[in-house]
Amino acid sequence: MLQAFAVFDFVWNYVLPVMIFVYCYTRILYIIRRHNKVVSGHVGDNQGVAMATMPRGQNAEQVDEQATEEAATGAKLSRMEVNVLQTMIAIILCFVLCWSPVSFANIIQTLVVCYF
Repeated sequence: MLQAFAVFDFVWNYVLPVMIFVYCYTRILYIIRRHNKVVSGHVGDNQGVAMATMPRGQNAEQVDEQATEEAATGAKLSRMEVNVLQTMIAIILCFVLCWSPVSFANIIQTLVVCYF
């Protein structure tokens, strides 16, 4: 019975919070990335309207430049995404570093005492 409680306590107080942190921050990052794609799509539409009023030669050059810029920036993370990633890593790392010794000591102590 003591072993079952130790395992439950370990999962409830250590594993579950880490999983919740990872899930929540992953969702936040996903939503930010999706939002940035939508916003960048709208910005591209507005530039297309402005370019339609230009002479044909200038328009073609600007379209090529815009496509090159979008390809280059598409691979980069936005500043907001980097901030979310840094926060996610910092929170999870702090939690794991602070609670690992206590959690592992409790479960090891309980399992060792029950076997001997």
